[in-house]
Formats: sequence, structure tokens, C-alpha cells
Amino acid sequence: MLGRKVISQTRRRVLVHGLSYFGEVFSEFMSGDGWEFVYYPDSGAANLVAMANALRRCDLVYQIGGRVTFGKFLSAARLLRKDPIVMHWVGSDTLEAQSAVNSGGCEPWVLNSIHHWADSPWIFDEVRGMGIACDYIPLPSPRVSDSPAALADEFRVLVYVPSVKCADLYGLDKILQAARTLPGVQFELVGLRDGPLKSPPENIRFHERISDLTEYYKQATVIWRPTRHDGLSWMVCEALAHGRQVLWSYPFPGCTHVRSACEAIHQIRELKRLHSAKKLKVNCEGAAFVRSGDYFPANFKRNILLHLEDLVSSH
Repeated sequence: MLGRKVISQTRRRVLVHGLSYFGEVFSEFMSGDGWEFVYYPDSGAANLVAMANALRRCDLVYQIGGRVTFGKFLSAARLLRKDPIVMHWVGSDTLEAQSAVNSGGCEPWVLNSIHHWADSPWIFDEVRGMGIACDYIPLPSPRVSDSPAALADEFRVLVYVPSVKCADLYGLDKILQAARTLPGVQFELVGLRDGPLKSPPENIRFHERISDLTEYYKQATVIWRPTRHDGLSWMVCEALAHGRQVLWSYPFPGCTHVRSACEAIHQIRELKRLHSAKKLKVNCEGAAFVRSGDYFPANFKRNILLHLEDLVSSH
């Protein structure tokens, strides 16, 4: 598959919709070589008019984030008889869809007339478990560093929680438990858009949402992602590429699989001990893995373009 060339005689226009951060980064990364990817969010009357015009002209619709019901965007796409439409499932979208499937609220057109993709093997299993025909097409981060970075002198643990409203999904309770148990470890929590938290541990520094975490990866020793449900995490891919130790609730090459706060506390203690003794090394194994095969940006871009070209050509 990777040996084939993407051949496009005319410029292909792809309208990207769905999750904002992923859509913006993905569109910028994928554009070029005869392809034009443009992301349109659901915000503002002027944007909606521009999106409607783009929807009429585009060759293909690509939505990041799955669903089994219509919504305004898919209703418009169906009204304009857009085909093909790709829906890339990437994480907690499967949880929301499972509720609709269980209550009988899914739309047959969404299930049967859209090309469903899954970004990881476990999300693929979840989508197929809902009775939806699906293909496994990886969607890792385009922002993978070319080389690992040297470890900083200070030991720090980098964690991410976007909102207290989804604190349980992102394991905020586990993070607070670990921070209270390890008062000598500095935790850096990025992404929190609301709050404040009641009496947080003093060894947690809070940072607002940051689009590019490069400097945070360089300053961190450990990246811990205690999610209770996840897709193919861009944060994990980026952290591995920087050569960082990664603790994740999913088994993944280059990462340490931890399922509970107690397991994470044990791992963090051991890593801090090695770091203090100057025996902790850059995670070269994880960096090598994520910069190879399906997870290397140039490779997964080529893979996605090949699949999109096949879909457009067949229509």
C-alpha cells in the first residue's frame, strides 16, 4: 500500500468537519500535492454560509468524530447528495453513539451510506460492535518530532484534562490522588478550561489549553494519560516522539500500561528514583516506534490519501 503513488489529475477539494483542534491541524497537514483540505467549525453565521458553499463544491466530505444520528451538518450533506463522506471515529464518540444505538435512535443512512473509519484497533472493535461496517485507518498526530529531546534536570509529570465536566473520563481523580501521595513530585496539568478545583494539591501547576505542547514535552520527564476511554492519543504519539516515558491506560508499544492510580504512583516513584540517580534515559524505543510504519506522519498521510483517492475515483 505504501509503495503506491497518489495520482490525482485534478485538484481534490476536501471539506473537513468535526473536532476543532484535530480538524485544523489535520487540514493544514494534509493539504498539498493536488489536495485542498479546508476545515469548517460549527460557529458563526458567516462561517456556516461559507461551509455551505464549500459543501456544494467539495469532492469529498471528511468528518473527524463519529456519530449515528444526523445533526445539522450531515443533514445538509445528505440534502446536497454529497458522496463520498468519510467519518473517522477517534475516541469518546463511540461512548455517545453506543447510547443512541442501545436506545434505537440511530439513523440507517448514517450507518450505511457513510464510509466509517476507526483510528485504532480498539476503536475499530467498538464501532464494529455497534453493527457498523468499518475500516481501520490510523490517525496519529502530524506533530511528531524528528528526534528525541534530552531530559530536563527537574523531574516533572505532564498530564492533560480539558474540563472538569469530563474529569472522570480523563482520570482527574487519579491525578489528584497521585499528586497528594507524591508531594515531592511536580505535576503540570494542561488544558483545563474551567474550574477552579477545590483545594488542589500544591504540587500541581495548572495551565490553560495550549495548542502546541512541544516545550511542555521537553520540560517533562513523564507523560501520564489516565483516561478511562481513549482513541489513538495524539499526546501519546507526540510524547513518545520526544523520547519521554509515557504511562497510559491502554497497552501500546513504547508505553508503560497502568490502569490505576496506585500503579501510576509506583511507576512514577521508580522513574523519579532513576532520574535522581541520573540513570533514567530517553525513551528511544518509544521514539523509534512512533516515527516508523503507520505512525510516521509522511506514511499515514500517504495511506489516508490513497484511501481518499480510491473513494473519489470510485464515485
